[in-house]
Amino acid sequence: FPESHDIAEAFARTLLLLSFEQTVLDELETTAEKLQELQQKFLESHDIALQYARFLFVLLIKQTELKKIEATVEKLEKLQQKFPKSEEIAFIYSTVLASLFEHQTELSERLQTTKIIKKLYEQFSKFMLQNFDDLFFHDDNVCYREEYKLFNFILKEGLLKNTKYAILQTWVKRYKEDSSELKNLLSIYQLVQKIKYQLGLKDEDKNQMLKFGHYTKGSTLQIMLDQEENEKKKSTFSVSGKTRLYNANYMNDPEEGIVIEKILGLDRRDILEPSSWFLMSFTNKTDDLAMWSQYGDDAKGVCLVLREEDFSRFTSFNDVSWRQEKNILEFSDKMYLLKSELNSGFEKSISRSESENSVDTVNDEGTEPNSVEKASDSKGNRDYLYRIAYVKHIKENLKLERTELFEKSEIEELEKLLNSLKEKLDIGSKVTEENYQNAISECIEEIRYLFKSVDYKYENELRILRYANLDPSNEEIKIDKTSGVGKLYVERKNSIQIEEVIFGPKFPNPEYVTPLLKLLDKDIKYKKSTIKFR
Repeated sequence: FPESHDIAEAFARTLLLLSFEQTVLDELETTAEKLQELQQKFLESHDIALQYARFLFVLLIKQTELKKIEATVEKLEKLQQKFPKSEEIAFIYSTVLASLFEHQTELSERLQTTKIIKKLYEQFSKFMLQNFDDLFFHDDNVCYREEYKLFNFILKEGLLKNTKYAILQTWVKRYKEDSSELKNLLSIYQLVQKIKYQLGLKDEDKNQMLKFGHYTKGSTLQIMLDQEENEKKKSTFSVSGKTRLYNANYMNDPEEGIVIEKILGLDRRDILEPSSWFLMSFTNKTDDLAMWSQYGDDAKGVCLVLREEDFSRFTSFNDVSWRQEKNILEFSDKMYLLKSELNSGFEKSISRSESENSVDTVNDEGTEPNSVEKASDSKGNRDYLYRIAYVKHIKENLKLERTELFEKSEIEELEKLLNSLKEKLDIGSKVTEENYQNAISECIEEIRYLFKSVDYKYENELRILRYANLDPSNEEIKIDKTSGVGKLYVERKNSIQIEEVIFGPKFPNPEYVTPLLKLLDKDIKYKKSTIKFR
Protein backbone atom coordinates (compact mmCIF):
# COMPACT_ATOMS: atom_id res chain seq x y z
CA PHE A 1 0.00 0.00 0.00
CA PRO A 2 2.47 2.66 -1.16
CA GLU A 3 -0.09 5.44 -0.87
CA SER A 4 -1.12 4.69 2.73
CA HIS A 5 0.13 7.41 5.07
CA ASP A 6 -0.75 5.40 8.19
CA ILE A 7 1.29 2.37 7.13
CA ALA A 8 4.14 4.64 6.02
CA GLU A 9 4.12 6.33 9.42
CA ALA A 10 4.13 2.97 11.24
CA PHE A 11 7.04 1.89 9.05
CA ALA A 12 8.90 5.11 9.87
CA ARG A 13 8.44 4.52 13.60
CA THR A 14 9.66 0.93 13.27
CA LEU A 15 12.75 2.04 11.35
CA LEU A 16 13.48 4.49 14.14
CA LEU A 17 13.24 1.70 16.73
CA LEU A 18 15.50 -0.45 14.56
CA SER A 19 18.15 2.27 14.62
CA PHE A 20 18.64 1.74 18.35
CA GLU A 21 19.78 -1.83 17.70
CA GLN A 22 22.08 -0.95 14.80
CA THR A 23 25.65 -0.37 15.94
CA VAL A 24 27.38 -0.26 12.56
CA LEU A 25 27.31 3.12 10.83
CA ASP A 26 26.75 1.57 7.37
CA GLU A 27 23.58 -0.13 8.65
CA LEU A 28 22.29 3.16 10.04
CA GLU A 29 22.98 4.95 6.78
CA THR A 30 21.03 2.27 4.85
CA THR A 31 18.08 2.71 7.21
CA ALA A 32 18.42 6.49 6.79
CA GLU A 33 17.93 6.14 3.04
CA LYS A 34 14.66 4.24 3.57
CA LEU A 35 13.37 6.89 5.97
CA GLN A 36 14.40 9.66 3.61
CA GLU A 37 12.44 8.00 0.79
CA LEU A 38 9.34 7.87 3.02
CA GLN A 39 9.73 11.49 3.99
CA GLN A 40 10.15 12.59 0.38
CA LYS A 41 7.04 10.64 -0.65
CA PHE A 42 4.92 12.19 2.13
CA LEU A 43 6.39 15.69 2.16
CA GLU A 44 3.45 17.24 4.01
CA SER A 45 3.45 14.70 6.84
CA HIS A 46 4.73 16.17 10.09
CA ASP A 47 4.54 12.76 11.79
CA ILE A 48 6.85 11.06 9.31
CA ALA A 49 9.16 14.10 9.22
CA LEU A 50 9.40 13.90 13.01
CA GLN A 51 10.45 10.23 12.92
CA TYR A 52 13.05 11.09 10.29
CA ALA A 53 14.33 13.99 12.42
CA ARG A 54 14.63 11.74 15.46
CA PHE A 55 16.48 9.17 13.37
CA LEU A 56 18.91 11.79 12.08
CA PHE A 57 19.65 12.68 15.69
CA VAL A 58 20.54 9.03 16.43
CA LEU A 59 22.65 8.89 13.26
CA LEU A 60 24.58 12.04 14.15
CA ILE A 61 25.62 10.57 17.52
CA LYS A 62 27.37 7.72 15.66
CA GLN A 63 29.03 9.96 13.08
CA THR A 64 32.62 11.13 13.56
CA GLU A 65 33.52 12.68 10.18
CA LEU A 66 32.79 16.41 10.02
CA LYS A 67 31.45 16.23 6.44
CA LYS A 68 28.91 13.57 7.37
CA ILE A 69 27.86 15.51 10.47
CA GLU A 70 27.38 18.65 8.36
CA ALA A 71 25.31 16.68 5.84
CA THR A 72 23.04 15.38 8.61
CA VAL A 73 22.63 18.88 10.05
CA GLU A 74 21.74 20.18 6.59
CA LYS A 75 18.96 17.58 6.26
CA LEU A 76 17.57 18.61 9.64
CA GLU A 77 17.73 22.25 8.59
CA LYS A 78 15.50 21.48 5.60
CA LEU A 79 13.01 19.65 7.83
CA GLN A 80 12.90 22.60 10.22
CA GLN A 81 12.32 25.00 7.33
CA LYS A 82 9.53 22.75 6.02
CA PHE A 83 7.84 22.66 9.44
CA PRO A 84 8.86 25.99 11.02
CA LYS A 85 6.22 25.73 13.78
CA SER A 86 7.18 22.25 14.94
CA GLU A 87 8.55 22.41 18.48
CA GLU A 88 9.94 18.87 18.36
CA ILE A 89 11.87 19.28 15.12
CA ALA A 90 13.20 22.67 16.25
CA PHE A 91 14.48 21.10 19.46
CA ILE A 92 16.22 18.25 17.62
CA TYR A 93 17.74 20.66 15.09
CA SER A 94 19.01 22.90 17.90
CA THR A 95 20.53 19.91 19.68
CA VAL A 96 22.52 18.77 16.64
CA LEU A 97 23.62 22.35 15.99
CA ALA A 98 25.07 22.44 19.51
CA SER A 99 26.99 19.25 18.68
CA LEU A 100 28.17 20.71 15.38
CA PHE A 101 29.39 23.83 17.20
CA GLU A 102 31.98 21.71 19.03
CA HIS A 103 33.48 20.59 15.72
CA GLN A 104 33.56 24.02 14.06
CA THR A 105 36.84 25.93 14.02
CA GLU A 106 36.03 28.98 11.88
CA LEU A 107 34.72 31.96 13.84
CA SER A 108 32.19 32.83 11.11
CA GLU A 109 30.73 29.31 11.26
CA ARG A 110 30.44 29.42 15.04
CA LEU A 111 28.77 32.82 14.96
CA GLN A 112 26.22 31.60 12.41
CA THR A 113 25.45 28.48 14.48
CA THR A 114 25.06 30.60 17.62
CA LYS A 115 22.69 32.96 15.81
CA ILE A 116 20.44 30.09 14.65
CA ILE A 117 20.29 28.43 18.09
CA LYS A 118 19.46 31.74 19.76
CA LYS A 119 16.67 32.40 17.28
CA LEU A 120 15.19 28.92 17.77
CA TYR A 121 15.42 29.24 21.55
CA GLU A 122 13.65 32.58 21.44
CA GLN A 123 10.83 30.99 19.44
CA PHE A 124 10.56 27.68 21.32
CA SER A 125 11.94 28.48 24.78
CA LYS A 126 9.01 26.99 26.71
CA PHE A 127 9.23 23.67 24.92
CA MET A 128 13.03 23.51 25.21
CA LEU A 129 12.93 24.24 28.92
CA GLN A 130 10.25 21.59 29.28
CA ASN A 131 12.61 19.04 27.77
CA PHE A 132 15.50 20.18 29.94
CA ASP A 133 13.25 19.73 32.98
CA ASP A 134 12.49 16.19 31.89
CA LEU A 135 16.16 15.51 31.32
CA PHE A 136 17.19 16.65 34.78
CA PHE A 137 14.39 14.85 36.58
CA HIS A 138 14.83 11.44 34.94
CA ASP A 139 18.50 10.98 34.10
CA ASP A 140 21.09 10.78 36.85
CA ASN A 141 23.87 10.92 34.24
CA VAL A 142 22.64 14.14 32.68
CA CYS A 143 26.14 15.33 31.72
CA TYR A 144 26.50 12.47 29.26
CA ARG A 145 23.32 13.15 27.31
CA GLU A 146 23.52 14.77 23.90
CA GLU A 147 20.74 17.17 24.83
CA TYR A 148 22.90 18.47 27.67
CA LYS A 149 25.21 20.03 25.06
CA LEU A 150 22.34 22.22 23.92
CA PHE A 151 21.39 23.04 27.50
CA ASN A 152 25.01 23.91 28.29
CA PHE A 153 25.25 26.06 25.16
CA ILE A 154 22.08 28.04 25.98
CA LEU A 155 23.18 28.39 29.58
CA LYS A 156 26.60 29.78 28.67
CA GLU A 157 25.00 32.25 26.27
CA GLY A 158 23.08 33.70 29.23
CA LEU A 159 19.66 32.88 27.78
CA LEU A 160 18.45 31.33 31.05
CA LYS A 161 19.18 34.46 33.05
CA ASN A 162 15.66 34.96 34.41
CA THR A 163 14.78 31.31 34.97
CA LYS A 164 15.47 28.97 37.85
CA TYR A 165 18.34 27.51 35.81
CA ALA A 166 20.24 30.75 36.29
CA ILE A 167 21.89 29.24 39.36
CA LEU A 168 23.67 26.73 37.10
CA GLN A 169 25.24 29.40 34.92
CA THR A 170 28.28 29.94 37.11
CA TRP A 171 28.65 26.19 37.67
CA VAL A 172 29.21 25.29 34.02
CA LYS A 173 31.59 28.19 33.54
CA ARG A 174 33.68 27.30 36.59
CA TYR A 175 33.78 23.52 36.30
CA LYS A 176 34.45 21.25 33.33
CA GLU A 177 31.54 19.15 32.09
CA ASP A 178 33.20 15.92 33.21
CA SER A 179 34.37 17.20 36.62
CA SER A 180 33.26 15.43 39.79
CA GLU A 181 32.28 18.79 41.30
CA LEU A 182 29.84 19.61 38.52
CA LYS A 183 28.36 16.10 38.50
CA ASN A 184 27.79 16.21 42.25
CA LEU A 185 26.23 19.68 42.06
CA LEU A 186 23.87 18.53 39.32
CA SER A 187 22.91 15.46 41.40
CA ILE A 188 22.14 17.75 44.34
CA TYR A 189 20.10 19.97 42.04
CA GLN A 190 18.13 16.99 40.72
CA LEU A 191 17.28 15.74 44.22
CA VAL A 192 16.11 19.21 45.24
CA GLN A 193 13.73 19.30 42.27
CA LYS A 194 12.36 15.85 43.10
CA ILE A 195 11.72 16.96 46.68
CA LYS A 196 9.83 20.00 45.36
CA TYR A 197 7.68 17.76 43.18
CA GLN A 198 6.97 15.43 46.10
CA LEU A 199 5.79 18.40 48.16
CA GLY A 200 3.61 19.70 45.32
CA LEU A 201 -0.18 19.37 45.38
CA LYS A 202 -1.08 16.81 42.71
CA ASP A 203 -3.85 16.93 40.15
CA GLU A 204 -4.70 13.31 40.95
CA ASP A 205 -5.68 14.36 44.49
CA LYS A 206 -8.41 16.80 43.44
CA ASN A 207 -11.03 14.59 45.07
CA GLN A 208 -9.50 15.66 48.38
CA MET A 209 -11.64 18.62 49.39
CA LEU A 210 -9.32 21.45 50.35
CA LYS A 211 -9.81 25.08 51.27
CA PHE A 212 -7.19 27.64 50.31
CA GLY A 213 -7.36 30.32 52.98
CA HIS A 214 -5.13 33.37 53.29
CA TYR A 215 -5.31 35.37 56.52
CA THR A 216 -4.57 39.07 56.14
CA LYS A 217 -5.51 42.58 57.27
CA GLY A 218 -8.80 44.19 56.32
CA SER A 219 -6.91 46.92 54.45
CA THR A 220 -5.44 44.25 52.19
CA LEU A 221 -8.95 43.10 51.31
CA GLN A 222 -9.78 46.65 50.18
CA ILE A 223 -6.72 46.59 47.90
CA MET A 224 -7.78 43.22 46.48
CA LEU A 225 -11.25 44.57 45.79
CA ASP A 226 -9.87 47.16 43.43
CA GLN A 227 -12.42 47.34 40.64
CA GLU A 228 -12.39 47.99 36.92
CA GLU A 229 -15.04 48.66 34.31
CA ASN A 230 -15.00 45.81 31.80
CA GLU A 231 -17.18 46.14 28.72
CA LYS A 232 -16.20 42.70 27.41
CA LYS A 233 -17.68 40.97 30.45
CA LYS A 234 -21.39 40.75 31.16
CA SER A 235 -20.96 42.73 34.35
CA THR A 236 -19.78 46.33 34.31
CA PHE A 237 -17.55 45.91 37.35
CA SER A 238 -15.18 43.11 38.31
CA VAL A 239 -12.41 42.43 40.82
CA SER A 240 -9.06 43.52 39.35
CA GLY A 241 -6.76 43.32 42.40
CA LYS A 242 -3.85 40.87 42.16
CA THR A 243 -2.29 38.95 45.00
CA ARG A 244 1.40 39.40 45.70
CA LEU A 245 4.26 37.05 46.45
CA TYR A 246 6.71 38.78 48.78
CA ASN A 247 10.41 38.07 49.04
CA ALA A 248 11.25 35.14 51.33
CA ASN A 249 13.46 37.37 53.51
CA TYR A 250 10.35 38.94 55.07
CA MET A 251 9.10 35.84 56.91
CA ASN A 252 7.99 36.55 60.50
CA ASP A 253 8.92 33.17 61.94
CA PRO A 254 12.44 33.39 63.48
CA GLU A 255 13.02 29.70 62.63
CA GLU A 256 11.92 30.17 59.01
CA GLY A 257 14.41 28.59 56.64
CA ILE A 258 16.64 27.18 59.37
CA VAL A 259 15.03 23.73 59.69
CA ILE A 260 16.40 22.53 56.35
CA GLU A 261 19.93 23.35 57.49
CA LYS A 262 19.46 21.24 60.61
CA ILE A 263 18.10 18.33 58.58
CA LEU A 264 20.98 18.35 56.09
CA GLY A 265 23.75 19.27 58.51
CA LEU A 266 24.58 22.53 56.77
CA ASP A 267 26.11 25.66 58.22
CA ARG A 268 23.55 28.30 59.11
CA ARG A 269 22.82 30.69 56.28
CA ASP A 270 23.84 34.31 56.69
CA ILE A 271 20.63 36.08 57.68
CA LEU A 272 21.67 39.11 55.57
CA GLU A 273 21.96 37.02 52.38
CA PRO A 274 19.19 38.10 49.91
CA SER A 275 16.88 35.43 48.53
CA SER A 276 15.67 35.30 44.92
CA TRP A 277 12.55 33.38 45.95
CA PHE A 278 9.13 34.90 46.51
CA LEU A 279 6.21 33.24 48.22
CA MET A 280 2.63 33.46 49.46
CA SER A 281 1.11 31.27 52.20
CA PHE A 282 -2.27 29.51 52.44
CA THR A 283 -3.94 27.13 54.85
CA ASN A 284 -6.93 24.79 54.82
CA LYS A 285 -7.79 25.97 58.36
CA THR A 286 -10.06 28.74 57.15
CA ASP A 287 -11.73 29.75 60.44
CA ASP A 288 -9.36 28.83 63.23
CA LEU A 289 -8.72 30.50 66.58
CA ALA A 290 -4.93 30.09 66.50
CA MET A 291 -4.73 31.35 62.90
CA TRP A 292 -6.85 34.42 63.68
CA SER A 293 -4.53 35.23 66.55
CA GLN A 294 -1.28 34.78 64.66
CA TYR A 295 -2.07 35.90 61.13
CA GLY A 296 -5.50 37.57 61.12
CA ASP A 297 -4.50 40.96 62.55
CA ASP A 298 -5.45 39.83 66.04
CA ALA A 299 -8.90 38.74 64.74
CA LYS A 300 -9.59 42.18 63.19
CA GLY A 301 -8.62 40.94 59.71
CA VAL A 302 -10.11 38.56 57.16
CA CYS A 303 -9.53 35.09 55.79
CA LEU A 304 -9.73 35.10 51.99
CA VAL A 305 -10.70 31.68 50.67
CA LEU A 306 -9.55 31.41 47.05
CA ARG A 307 -11.14 29.27 44.38
CA GLU A 308 -9.61 26.01 43.22
CA GLU A 309 -9.20 27.39 39.68
CA ASP A 310 -6.95 30.14 41.04
CA PHE A 311 -4.11 27.58 41.21
CA SER A 312 -2.55 24.83 39.17
CA ARG A 313 -1.77 21.33 40.39
CA PHE A 314 1.12 19.11 39.40
CA THR A 315 0.47 16.55 36.68
CA SER A 316 4.12 15.51 36.14
CA PHE A 317 7.70 16.31 37.13
CA ASN A 318 7.83 18.82 34.29
CA ASP A 319 5.43 21.16 36.05
CA VAL A 320 7.86 21.86 38.89
CA SER A 321 8.31 25.57 39.58
CA TRP A 322 7.14 27.32 36.48
CA ARG A 323 6.56 25.21 33.41
CA GLN A 324 3.29 24.13 31.82
CA GLU A 325 2.34 20.64 30.78
CA LYS A 326 3.03 19.53 27.21
CA ASN A 327 3.84 16.30 25.42
CA ILE A 328 7.49 15.59 26.21
CA LEU A 329 9.95 14.62 23.50
CA GLU A 330 12.43 12.04 24.76
CA PHE A 331 13.65 10.87 21.41
CA SER A 332 16.76 9.12 22.72
CA ASP A 333 14.88 6.96 25.21
CA LYS A 334 14.01 3.48 23.90
CA MET A 335 11.29 2.72 26.42
CA TYR A 336 9.57 6.03 25.78
CA LEU A 337 9.47 5.29 22.08
CA LEU A 338 8.29 1.72 22.57
CA LYS A 339 5.54 2.53 25.05
CA SER A 340 4.48 5.97 23.88
CA GLU A 341 5.37 6.57 20.25
CA LEU A 342 4.08 3.29 18.80
CA ASN A 343 0.92 3.36 20.87
CA SER A 344 0.13 6.98 20.08
CA GLY A 345 0.98 6.31 16.44
CA PHE A 346 -1.64 3.61 16.04
CA GLU A 347 -4.13 5.59 18.12
CA LYS A 348 -3.63 8.49 15.72
CA SER A 349 -4.32 6.20 12.78
CA ILE A 350 -7.60 5.10 14.36
CA SER A 351 -8.64 8.61 15.33
CA ARG A 352 -7.88 9.93 11.84
CA SER A 353 -10.31 7.47 10.31
CA GLU A 354 -12.95 8.50 12.85
CA SER A 355 -12.69 12.26 12.48
CA GLU A 356 -11.04 14.73 10.16
CA ASN A 357 -10.93 17.22 13.01
CA SER A 358 -8.90 15.12 15.44
CA VAL A 359 -6.74 17.24 17.77
CA ASP A 360 -3.80 14.97 16.91
CA THR A 361 -3.81 15.70 13.19
CA VAL A 362 -1.41 18.27 11.79
CA ASN A 363 -2.81 21.69 10.96
CA ASP A 364 -1.82 24.01 8.14
CA GLU A 365 1.12 25.39 10.11
CA GLY A 366 2.67 21.96 10.65
CA THR A 367 2.00 21.87 14.39
CA GLU A 368 0.08 19.37 16.47
CA PRO A 369 -2.51 21.22 18.57
CA ASN A 370 -3.15 19.94 22.04
CA SER A 371 -6.60 20.58 23.50
CA VAL A 372 -5.38 20.16 27.09
CA GLU A 373 -2.59 22.63 26.49
CA LYS A 374 -5.01 25.16 24.99
CA ALA A 375 -7.29 24.88 27.99
CA SER A 376 -4.44 25.47 30.40
CA ASP A 377 -3.14 28.36 28.33
CA SER A 378 -6.51 30.05 28.38
CA LYS A 379 -6.53 29.83 32.15
CA GLY A 380 -3.24 31.71 32.09
CA ASN A 381 -2.34 30.65 35.61
CA ARG A 382 0.71 28.56 36.41
CA ASP A 383 1.04 29.07 40.18
CA TYR A 384 1.53 25.68 41.79
CA LEU A 385 0.93 24.92 45.45
CA TYR A 386 3.53 23.24 47.66
CA ARG A 387 2.63 21.58 50.96
CA ILE A 388 4.82 22.42 53.94
CA ALA A 389 6.52 19.38 55.51
CA TYR A 390 6.82 19.38 59.30
CA VAL A 391 9.99 17.91 60.81
CA LYS A 392 9.67 15.77 63.92
CA HIS A 393 13.20 14.37 64.38
CA ILE A 394 16.43 15.77 62.96
CA LYS A 395 19.97 14.45 62.41
CA GLU A 396 20.51 10.67 62.35
CA ASN A 397 16.89 9.61 62.71
CA LEU A 398 15.15 11.95 60.29
CA LYS A 399 11.38 11.85 60.70
CA LEU A 400 8.62 13.94 59.14
CA GLU A 401 5.21 14.37 60.74
CA ARG A 402 2.29 13.11 58.69
CA THR A 403 -0.59 15.59 58.38
CA GLU A 404 -3.93 15.42 56.60
CA LEU A 405 -2.31 16.90 53.48
CA PHE A 406 0.06 13.92 53.01
CA GLU A 407 -0.32 10.20 52.41
CA LYS A 408 1.97 7.87 54.36
CA SER A 409 3.79 6.84 51.15
CA GLU A 410 4.51 10.48 50.32
CA ILE A 411 6.12 11.09 53.70
CA GLU A 412 8.25 7.95 53.29
CA GLU A 413 9.41 9.04 49.83
CA LEU A 414 10.27 12.50 51.16
CA GLU A 415 12.38 11.01 53.94
CA LYS A 416 14.17 8.82 51.39
CA LEU A 417 14.93 11.79 49.11
CA LEU A 418 16.15 13.92 52.03
CA ASN A 419 18.51 11.16 53.17
CA SER A 420 19.86 10.82 49.60
CA LEU A 421 20.39 14.57 49.47
CA LYS A 422 22.22 14.47 52.80
CA GLU A 423 24.56 11.78 51.43
CA LYS A 424 25.37 13.91 48.37
CA LEU A 425 26.00 16.92 50.59
CA ASP A 426 28.30 14.86 52.82
CA ILE A 427 30.36 14.01 49.72
CA GLY A 428 30.41 17.67 48.73
CA SER A 429 31.45 18.78 52.20
CA LYS A 430 34.96 17.55 51.39
CA VAL A 431 35.18 20.32 48.79
CA THR A 432 36.10 23.42 50.75
CA GLU A 433 36.12 25.81 47.81
CA GLU A 434 33.93 28.82 48.60
CA ASN A 435 32.26 28.94 45.19
CA TYR A 436 31.27 25.29 45.46
CA GLN A 437 29.69 25.78 48.86
CA ASN A 438 27.90 28.90 47.60
CA ALA A 439 26.48 26.84 44.73
CA ILE A 440 25.07 24.33 47.22
CA SER A 441 23.49 27.14 49.25
CA GLU A 442 21.82 28.56 46.15
CA CYS A 443 20.43 25.17 45.28
CA ILE A 444 19.07 24.45 48.76
CA GLU A 445 17.38 27.87 48.70
CA GLU A 446 14.69 26.33 46.47
CA ILE A 447 13.38 24.11 49.28
CA ARG A 448 14.47 26.19 52.26
CA TYR A 449 10.96 27.57 52.88
CA LEU A 450 9.10 24.27 52.43
CA PHE A 451 10.11 22.73 55.78
CA LYS A 452 9.06 23.79 59.27
CA SER A 453 9.27 22.53 62.81
CA VAL A 454 6.54 20.10 63.92
CA ASP A 455 5.45 22.85 66.37
CA TYR A 456 3.70 24.55 63.42
CA LYS A 457 1.86 21.53 62.05
CA TYR A 458 -1.48 22.98 63.21
CA GLU A 459 -1.18 25.50 60.34
CA ASN A 460 -1.53 22.86 57.58
CA GLU A 461 0.26 25.35 55.35
CA LEU A 462 0.61 25.49 51.58
CA ARG A 463 2.75 27.94 49.64
CA ILE A 464 3.19 29.36 46.17
CA LEU A 465 6.85 29.75 45.23
CA ARG A 466 8.34 31.77 42.40
CA TYR A 467 11.93 32.44 41.41
CA ALA A 468 12.76 35.98 40.28
CA ASN A 469 16.39 36.84 39.67
CA LEU A 470 17.41 39.93 41.67
CA ASP A 471 18.62 41.86 38.70
CA PRO A 472 17.88 45.52 37.75
CA SER A 473 16.67 44.35 34.34
CA ASN A 474 14.00 42.06 35.81
CA GLU A 475 10.77 44.00 35.31
CA GLU A 476 8.73 41.33 37.11
CA ILE A 477 9.93 42.56 40.50
CA LYS A 478 8.10 45.52 42.08
CA ILE A 479 8.68 47.50 45.28
CA ASP A 480 6.07 48.09 47.99
CA LYS A 481 6.89 51.24 49.99
CA THR A 482 3.67 51.50 52.01
CA SER A 483 5.31 50.30 55.24
CA GLY A 484 8.12 52.83 55.02
CA VAL A 485 10.66 50.17 54.02
CA GLY A 486 10.85 49.11 50.38
CA LYS A 487 9.72 45.46 50.19
CA LEU A 488 10.19 43.41 47.03
CA TYR A 489 7.27 41.49 45.58
CA VAL A 490 6.02 39.92 42.34
CA GLU A 491 2.39 39.95 41.27
CA ARG A 492 0.39 36.93 40.25
CA LYS A 493 -0.71 37.06 36.63
CA ASN A 494 -4.49 36.95 37.09
CA SER A 495 -6.86 38.98 39.22
CA ILE A 496 -7.63 37.30 42.54
CA GLN A 497 -10.37 34.63 42.41
CA ILE A 498 -12.21 34.87 45.75
CA GLU A 499 -14.60 32.10 46.72
CA GLU A 500 -15.43 33.36 50.21
CA VAL A 501 -14.55 36.17 52.60
CA ILE A 502 -14.56 35.24 56.29
CA PHE A 503 -14.51 38.33 58.49
CA GLY A 504 -12.56 37.99 61.73
CA PRO A 505 -14.40 37.88 65.08
CA LYS A 506 -13.31 41.48 65.77
CA PHE A 507 -13.58 42.84 62.21
CA PRO A 508 -15.28 46.27 62.48
CA ASN A 509 -18.45 46.79 60.45
CA PRO A 510 -18.28 43.95 57.88
CA GLU A 511 -21.65 45.19 56.57
CA TYR A 512 -19.76 48.12 55.04
CA VAL A 513 -17.83 45.69 52.81
CA THR A 514 -20.52 43.22 51.68
CA PRO A 515 -22.28 45.61 49.22
CA LEU A 516 -18.99 46.04 47.37
CA LEU A 517 -18.50 42.26 47.29
CA LYS A 518 -21.99 41.83 45.84
CA LEU A 519 -21.36 44.46 43.19
CA LEU A 520 -18.03 43.11 42.03
CA ASP A 521 -18.77 39.38 42.08
CA LYS A 522 -22.17 38.04 43.10
CA ASP A 523 -20.69 34.53 43.51
CA ILE A 524 -18.42 35.53 46.40
CA LYS A 525 -19.74 34.09 49.65
CA TYR A 526 -19.16 35.84 52.95
CA LYS A 527 -19.68 35.32 56.67
CA LYS A 528 -18.38 36.55 60.00
CA SER A 529 -16.50 34.18 62.29
CA THR A 530 -18.43 33.21 65.40
CA ILE A 531 -15.30 32.11 67.29
CA LYS A 532 -15.12 33.62 70.77
CA PHE A 533 -11.99 35.74 70.71
CA ARG A 534 -10.77 37.72 73.73
